[in-house]
Amino acid sequence: MRVTDLSIERNFLHNIFKLEKRLARLQDQASSGRRILRPQDDPIGTGRAVYLRHDMAVNNQYQRNIDKAKNWMEQTESALAHLTNVITRARELALTGATGTTPPDAKKAIAVEIEQLWEEAISVLETTVDKRNLLTGAMPVWKVARDVTITSDDLTQLEDGDLKEYINVTFQQLKYALDPEDPSQEPDEDAIQQLVGDLDDCLDKILSQRAKNGARLRRLDILSEKALNMDIEYERLLSNVEEVDLVEVVVRLKSQEAAYQAALAVGARLIQPSLLDHLR
Repeated sequence: MRVTDLSIERNFLHNIFKLEKRLARLQDQASSGRRILRPQDDPIGTGRAVYLRHDMAVNNQYQRNIDKAKNWMEQTESALAHLTNVITRARELALTGATGTTPPDAKKAIAVEIEQLWEEAISVLETTVDKRNLLTGAMPVWKVARDVTITSDDLTQLEDGDLKEYINVTFQQLKYALDPEDPSQEPDEDAIQQLVGDLDDCLDKILSQRAKNGARLRRLDILSEKALNMDIEYERLLSNVEEVDLVEVVVRLKSQEAAYQAALAVGARLIQPSLLDHLR
């Protein structure tokens, strides 16, 4: 066999191996739908995909934090709304008790209901979620965006005083103004009227907190929508980096298969004479 024949065979086999490698890669891409099967396929694309997946994971954590914060704020609104109803009812009863036409026995009955409302108000203030006080004590803090954290208000640490203590004192005084501990004393209508004003102050504080809570919920809705849009964008960018155009891959695969079959046919014709020469 001549040297040129060996060279032809080696070149033929080298080209066949290259074609087989391309075919195998295209077949893998077609079956998986992915452009990058191994890091060495596209080191730059692989690095970008790693960063995109990291950003997606961070964004998904923000979404989970937003959901937790929204759940907390929604339950806060529910509790504050209930507290509003309790104090509004107490105010209505106090106005009834403040009139001179209401007999003492009726005022004692009002005092009994006031005490029940007092207990209900304290129960609301001591509501817990996930073993944490909803309205009082240390409030949880959620990181909901890159530079954004959000929390709720501790109602015992308001700028104008401790709401829980204010409610305690107001309801206690109202109960005893309606039904004095000393049986010889009459209900104090002037004190009751003054305490109606204190209940109004309680309502003002609660409504102020509900307004702040509502503003936080609206902001969380905006951040949630933004995080969702970011997640869609990350998915699109990651798809551009990692995924293939299946139509294009199938066309290239068919082309490579045709080239491979043609190369085999040509190679068979080249190698056969060389083999006969060798046998001679």
